[in-house]
Amino acid sequence: MQPKRILTHPLVVLAFVFVALPWVMTLAGSTINLATQVVIYTLYGIAFNLLLGYTGMVSFGSSVFFGTASYASAIFALRVHQNVALSLIVGTVFAALLGLCLGLLILRRRGLYFSLLTLAFTQLFFEVSFRWTSVTGGENGLQGVRRPGLENTWHYYIFCAVIVLIAVAMLYRIVHSPFGRVLQAIRDNEKRVQYLGIDPWRYKLVAFVIHAAFIGLGGSLLSLLIHGVYADNLNWQHAGDPVMMTLLGGIHHFLGPLWGAIIYINLADQLSYYTEHWALFFGALIIGVVLLSPEGLSGFYARMRGHGSWGLTRTPLPQMPANLPDFFAQGQEMSSGETILEVSNLSKRFGNVVTAKDIGFQVRAGTIHSLIGPNGAGKTTLFNMLTGLIPQDQGRIVFNGQDISSLKVHERTRLGMARSFQVVSLPANLTVLETVRVAVQAASPLCGSLWRDAYKLQPLLDDAWALLKAVGLEDKAGEITHNLPHGEQRLLDIAVTMAAKAQLLLLDEPLAGLAGPERERISNLLRQLAGRYTILLIEHDIDRVVALSDRITVLHQGLLIADGEPQAVVDNPAVVEAYLGKSGENQANIAVHDAAHDVVVRPPLLQLDKVSSGYAGSRVLDNLTIEVRAGEAVALLGRNGVGKTTTLYTIMGQILPDAGQIRFHDSEIGGLTSDRINREGLAIVPQGRRVFPNLSVVDNLLVARRPGGWDLADVFQLFPKLKLLRDSLGGNLSGGEQQMLAIARALMAPADLILLDEPFEGLAPVVVKEVLEAVIQLRRRTSILLVEQHVDLALSMVDRAYIMVNGHVEYEGTAAELQRDKDIQVRLLGV
Repeated sequence: MQPKRILTHPLVVLAFVFVALPWVMTLAGSTINLATQVVIYTLYGIAFNLLLGYTGMVSFGSSVFFGTASYASAIFALRVHQNVALSLIVGTVFAALLGLCLGLLILRRRGLYFSLLTLAFTQLFFEVSFRWTSVTGGENGLQGVRRPGLENTWHYYIFCAVIVLIAVAMLYRIVHSPFGRVLQAIRDNEKRVQYLGIDPWRYKLVAFVIHAAFIGLGGSLLSLLIHGVYADNLNWQHAGDPVMMTLLGGIHHFLGPLWGAIIYINLADQLSYYTEHWALFFGALIIGVVLLSPEGLSGFYARMRGHGSWGLTRTPLPQMPANLPDFFAQGQEMSSGETILEVSNLSKRFGNVVTAKDIGFQVRAGTIHSLIGPNGAGKTTLFNMLTGLIPQDQGRIVFNGQDISSLKVHERTRLGMARSFQVVSLPANLTVLETVRVAVQAASPLCGSLWRDAYKLQPLLDDAWALLKAVGLEDKAGEITHNLPHGEQRLLDIAVTMAAKAQLLLLDEPLAGLAGPERERISNLLRQLAGRYTILLIEHDIDRVVALSDRITVLHQGLLIADGEPQAVVDNPAVVEAYLGKSGENQANIAVHDAAHDVVVRPPLLQLDKVSSGYAGSRVLDNLTIEVRAGEAVALLGRNGVGKTTTLYTIMGQILPDAGQIRFHDSEIGGLTSDRINREGLAIVPQGRRVFPNLSVVDNLLVARRPGGWDLADVFQLFPKLKLLRDSLGGNLSGGEQQMLAIARALMAPADLILLDEPFEGLAPVVVKEVLEAVIQLRRRTSILLVEQHVDLALSMVDRAYIMVNGHVEYEGTAAELQRDKDIQVRLLGV
């Protein structure tokens, strides 16, 4: 390890701080005891951050373990034996056992309910300790705890510093272990972790017990420091102490709670001299830090140094092995012909909506079996039932001869069933390599190891590199997952699915939202996987489905209407009627409005002049210049990853521009917040729809309504289907219905320009036709900036088009010109 890395290692920094702390604090007029308290609270905060920063659980109950361990330690010392080591052991073990009991009770709840339960237990234990006078001393607490051999304040400071340093070193090892890496994946995407074959509940329970044990050690050290124990630390008013320390120092940095503890303890001590209401001032400080630097002081310091990444772990990107095995050369072909999956009489309904009724089919091993049907046919619901995400109302699912109908998600995955998702589902804040490495690790016996260094398990690393190479992402290994363009996220999602070493891969629309070259890239990948895996595929690209599949099953309105050889299914009249429309007409036959390609010069409405922006220090847009004129529809085209969605996010204020100007109605809007930009007359229909899943269709619309926007009657005239579904929850709608709702919601506020981001992504042809007709009507009333991968479809409905390459405009022209220029399309779009 390089000298600079040694000196900046968190444990070395912590040791330096502990050496300097008592000298600095005494010079500032403070005491050694207060320095000791800082050391103890450092352990308190770092252990608490195992839950908050690493696992994503907001607990207000950690003070329970801090306070009860103090009582356990003090009671043992006063009534059994005055021994420092034994008192610490008793307090730590008591806190761990209490953590196990409480964890078993409350970890079945998540989010707000989990937080409220922890707070309730805090107050419950405070009431018990305050009123059980015969055991706890009640209001007066317990005094008389001695620390033989460590009565000298300096000696006890050194003792605490050493104990805490050892404890923090153990926590550091845990968060860098395979177990700790899984916790971070759970924090980012618990559902996806289940589909790796991991039971998140078990990992959260172990994390809860570990955090309780280390906090209990801190509470025991405090009882020895103050020679007693009081109920105050159990009061709900102190439940937020570790939260405040961690927020102040930085949730996403290992040593963040250290800086928070130094400031919290010293500030509380100093302010309490002047006012008993010192917490008001401290609260104002926390508010200021959260508003100005959400990453805390550690995050602020990291930004000052030009590092925007999190500091929870400290592992440089390992070098890719020179001789990686060919992933596709490993293993053997599956023997085809045997039934690997059998579904019988599967049914599901949500209220009055039937999404599956008596569905039955078989999937043969080693084949590609496709599942098609219009949006809302029940395909994704079927996937959710097959993988255990939602229970079926009736029916049977047999996998490899075993009935798995009642098994949980992770249990089915461990048997050999893995899936990808219609909307890419990945741990957002892990690197690409770490995302795949965790997925590979899930199938290893060392997955739950608390002590091994995850990055020293070379066979797992080699497998992760091999998977990245197989999908062509080895050069992106160090990128943060959420910074990847959509196409590469799709590839990564498939790599994670492959990492499960499953026999059956369930792939839910892997081509959705991809440009031609990316679609071909993933299609080639599926061909390579064929034979080594059994693949159950949902996809709307009929041509590719026919070319790839050995067998096709068709769903419509929750019913299985066809099942057989690809060409026979596609020629089936019932399939043509259900999937393509009654006469099989193509959406391209829709007549575009007469003014689609006029040459009237209109005044500019939106202007981007040499705009640059990006994510986390990575520049995506580079001197981008485009404009949209009043009453005009403009297409923004380009391959995946060139910056199209980033452009829309920058226009809407989700990403602040680093350079350049963004003018709307001749006013600068660059730097305004998204709500202000929307009130200026700009609206966006985002990729992925993002409807409110727990609100009805009507409520989704009304929440966005402002004077001057469309009313419900106008919206229902544009989308008659939404009128029929007006009382349905947004989360229960099909993809096409959600897309209609997303467009309609954007119209409820007055808008002179609407940004449409992939409005036809993942839609069946008959639904594309409906949405296209609506967009054509819409553009007669407002200007449109359209991002769309289907080039012919986009050019049929716009006046002009831009083609982006690497964050800047490479081509600008009318739609008609671009339609005729096939050479430009091939060179810049790959179509």
